[in-house]
Amino acid sequence: MSSAWAPNETDYQIYAEKIWLQANILQNIPYGVELALFATCFVALVQNMDHSNFRRHVFLMTFITAIFGLGTVYMITNSLFTQQAFIEYRNFPGGPGAYLNAMFANTVGLTNSVSWVVSNWLLDGFLVWRFIVIYSDVRPWYRAMFAIPCLMLLASIILGSIVLRDIAAMAQAGTSNSTPFAVADLTLSYYTISLALNILVTIMIAARLLAHRHHIARLLGSHHATSYANTAAIIVESAVLYAIFAFAFLVSFGVDSAVSNVFINFVNSTQAVSAFLIILRLTKGNAWSTDTNARIFHSAENVLLESRAAPSVQYTPDRTSDVTVKDPSAILDGDVSDQVLSRELDRKV
Repeated sequence: MSSAWAPNETDYQIYAEKIWLQANILQNIPYGVELALFATCFVALVQNMDHSNFRRHVFLMTFITAIFGLGTVYMITNSLFTQQAFIEYRNFPGGPGAYLNAMFANTVGLTNSVSWVVSNWLLDGFLVWRFIVIYSDVRPWYRAMFAIPCLMLLASIILGSIVLRDIAAMAQAGTSNSTPFAVADLTLSYYTISLALNILVTIMIAARLLAHRHHIARLLGSHHATSYANTAAIIVESAVLYAIFAFAFLVSFGVDSAVSNVFINFVNSTQAVSAFLIILRLTKGNAWSTDTNARIFHSAENVLLESRAAPSVQYTPDRTSDVTVKDPSAILDGDVSDQVLSRELDRKV
């Protein structure tokens, strides 16, 4: 086709508009996954609801509905804004890219930003809650580290509020170039805090589950360590999937690459998918909870009692009591496993 029909724009402008349009089309893929997981989680929560977990399941149903609703608003406003730029106002001076910069803070654009940021706050808070649950049984002085992700979450909320306020102020004043890139330093700070929070929590959750897997495998064998700490569980519980997409977005956004439009459209749904997968594991009883350590401890104790009751082993109640008085959290610290292994070696000698 003749290049004379091409718009009067630079090659980079045309490239950026191509990426933007394709990103808005491709975002339907992760949104479809989010929709399927939302329906699956909702049905699972309803089916597994009883008097003992009624309040928690109602809260989780409300949470996933809010997240899915915000994600749907984000999808709709993204589509509407693309429609405005490429169809309704296609003759806007400078093309669709210029329309994006000039009109980002209109009603559609501002609604889009609010839905993305609020959803991000809720999902960051959910991940911090999972972090606290997984580390809830550590020694008291370890709990001081809870303050780090909590403070980072607070900073993320404050910076996000300032970003939204500035975008809204630009819209009210009719200022051109109202895209978040116009306040790039502040926006990048917000994304950096949010990403750093997720990476930190992801690493610490994964480290906790790996430590659990190591000690349980030493105590009972590797096949007993897979329920809560197999590879899939670690990936899901620590939200690695979201951390990967968020990091890719931050890098591309930081270097002012048009590819960041692809990742920012994927990040919202990917973060929701990560949370829904965790909630699905919670509903099925496979996710880590506040009493998981105690249940594993009692299972380990039963296995040891059965092995000591065998004909070739002399069962000694006194020695068993030494182990049972231990704090269940010692399993992850290695205390119980080391004591049990040393006692078994003493008997064999």
